[in-house]
Amino acid sequence: MTIKEKVEYYKNQNFQAWLKVREQIFDELSDMQTMFCICGKLATGLHERNCRRFNEKVDKETAKKLEKEGLC
Repeated sequence: MTIKEKVEYYKNQNFQAWLKVREQIFDELSDMQTMFCICGKLATGLHERNCRRFNEKVDKETAKKLEKEGLC
């Protein structure tokens, strides 16, 4: 399965767990970033919410965590 397929699968299986874990991962990755986002732009909260590359990384890490913990 690709990451996009896994994301859709987990969203459909248990949306509440997906949201909870995704929010945790988002905060962790946001705190780990320096002044700049992984895309090279200034890492403000607004930018991180709208940055495609950052959100793809958050989705990927969320899918990994859900798969590892077997929550879905």
